[in-house]
Amino acid sequence: MNFKDWNIIHFSKLVLIGTTIVLFLTRTPIWDILFKGITPLLYAFIITYILDYLVRYIEKHTRLNRTLSILLTFIIFISLITLVGALIIPRIVSAVNTIIIALGNMDIDLNQIFRQDFNNIYLNEIQQSIINTVTPMVQKITNATGNFVLLIVNKIQQITSGLISFIVSLIISIYMLADKTDLVARIKRFIYANFNDQQASVIFDVSYKAHRIFKAFVIGKLIDSLIIGCLSFVIFTIFHFEFALLIAFIIGLTNMIPYFGPFLGAVPASIITYIAAPDQPILVVWMLIAILVIQQLDGWVIGPYILGDSVGVSAFWIIVAVTVGGATFGVVGMFMGVPTLVLIKTIIEDNIQHKLHKKGYDGLESKNIRAYRKSKSSSKE
Repeated sequence: MNFKDWNIIHFSKLVLIGTTIVLFLTRTPIWDILFKGITPLLYAFIITYILDYLVRYIEKHTRLNRTLSILLTFIIFISLITLVGALIIPRIVSAVNTIIIALGNMDIDLNQIFRQDFNNIYLNEIQQSIINTVTPMVQKITNATGNFVLLIVNKIQQITSGLISFIVSLIISIYMLADKTDLVARIKRFIYANFNDQQASVIFDVSYKAHRIFKAFVIGKLIDSLIIGCLSFVIFTIFHFEFALLIAFIIGLTNMIPYFGPFLGAVPASIITYIAAPDQPILVVWMLIAILVIQQLDGWVIGPYILGDSVGVSAFWIIVAVTVGGATFGVVGMFMGVPTLVLIKTIIEDNIQHKLHKKGYDGLESKNIRAYRKSKSSSKE
C-alpha cells in the first residue's frame, strides 16, 4: 500500500466518524430516522449485556448447556417483568389516577397554610411575598391537570409502539446471546482487518475499560437503587404514608441519577404527600426527613459497599457530568454521563502516565493529585 492509498483510507475513516458525530450531536432529522431504526438493536444490546451475566452464571453453576441456560434466563427475566407488571404497575397507576382526581378537586388556599401572625411587620411582609409567589405556581399546576390527563391519553400510542419495540428487542437479544461467540469473533476479524495492530490494541483496551466501568457502575447502580426503593417502601409503609409504593418507586428511580437524584425525587414525593393529606402539611416535613435519612444511609453505607470504586472521580466532576449529560441527552444523559466521564478520565490519565513514564517523570505532581483508591469508602455516590 503506497502513501496515497493510505491517505485516502484514513481520510475516509475520519469523514465517516466526523459525519456520525455531527449527526449525533446536532440531532438532525436524518439522525432521528437512523435512531428510530437502530433503537430495537440498541435495546437488544442492553438486554443482552445485562442478561449475559445470568446466562454465564447458570452455565458455570449448573450442568446446563448455553441454549438451556439462555432459555432459563429468559424464563426468569420474563417472570420478573410479569410479576412487576401484575403487582406493582396497577397500584402505581391507581395511585396516579387518585392523585390526579384529588389535585383537580383541591381548593388550595396558601393563606391558610402559611398564614401566621408574627407580630412583626417585616416578617409579615416576607410571608405575604412568599404566598404571592407560590400561589400562581400552585394554581397553574391545578389548572394543568386536565391537560396532563389529555397528554397521558395522547401518549398511549407511543407506549404501545414502545411495547412492540421492546418485544422485538427481546427476540433479537435471544439471538445475540445464542450467537455471542460468533458475533465477538466477527467483530475481532473486522477490527484487525481494518486497523493495524497498534490501533486494534488501543480499541480493545478502550473497550475493556468501558466494559469494566459501565459494568461496575450501571449494574451496581441498578442494585443500589432497587435496595433504596424497597427500603423506602418499607419505611413509608411503617409510618403509614399515603401512596407509599408510588413514592418509593420515584425515590428508587431518581436514585439512579448521582447527586441530583435525591433532590429530584424529594420534589414529587413532597407534592404527593401534601396532596394525600392537605390538612397535615407537617407530613411533608417528615417525608423529607425520611428521604434525607435514607439517602444518607445510601451515601455512606449502601452505595459505597455496592459501587466500590466504580466512580473514581470527585464530586465536582460528577456534578459536571450530570449537568452536561442532562442538558444534552435528558435523564438518560444524567445517568450515563458519569460512567462516560470516568471512561474518558481513565483513558486520558493512562495516556498521560504512559507519556510521563517514557520521559522519566513517573511521580510528577503525584502528591498534589487526589487519589481515588479501590476501597469501599472512596465513593459516596
